Amino acid sequence: MVTRREIIVLIVLILFIAGFVKFVELFKTNIVGADASKFVLEDLRSKYPNAEMEIMSINEKTNNAGEKYFEIKVRVTEDAFTPCPKRMHIYYNYPVQNFVPQPTEYITKNCTVCTEGTCTIAFPEEAIIASHTLAGTEEVRQFIKDRTVYPTVSEENNLWRVIWDSPSSIYYYVVTVEKDGGVSLVEKMMKT
Repeated sequence: MVTRREIIVLIVLILFIAGFVKFVELFKTNIVGADASKFVLEDLRSKYPNAEMEIMSINEKTNNAGEKYFEIKVRVTEDAFTPCPKRMHIYYNYPVQNFVPQPTEYITKNCTVCTEGTCTIAFPEEAIIASHTLAGTEEVRQFIKDRTVYPTVSEENNLWRVIWDSPSSIYYYVVTVEKDGGVSLVEKMMKT
């Protein structure tokens, strides 16, 4: 006959084993997620050696066979500190699945923004381009054309602030770009 003590020990043992199995699964998932990030960044560094990149999201998914994989979204920006940065979002599935992954999403290319439809300036690269290509920025465009420049961009209260500076100039420009695609202010500032 099984005693009450043996039943309690058996229940505690079963709970311990179940907890241990869950812990191992969690640890294994984290290791695989880290491996996925490492693989993606290594692959992108070989394809875009001079680009800035950042993993934007990692989502664990399950395919039709019940196997886990990761959908990874990465930001890749080429020529980040130039008048025409190229930003793209690249999607990976790790490990690779037997279906076609999402195509690369081009956020900026050909140095244009807001060419059709509703304009939204959601990313710093778009703000940089907008600050010298939209209506009202002709002075800035000429400033950029005449010298080597370096943009600095920051986000403030639903606006983008882009500063265009050149070591060879005694002045610089500050352009305020609204997130809805308008240019609200272009200021020529003297260096002190």
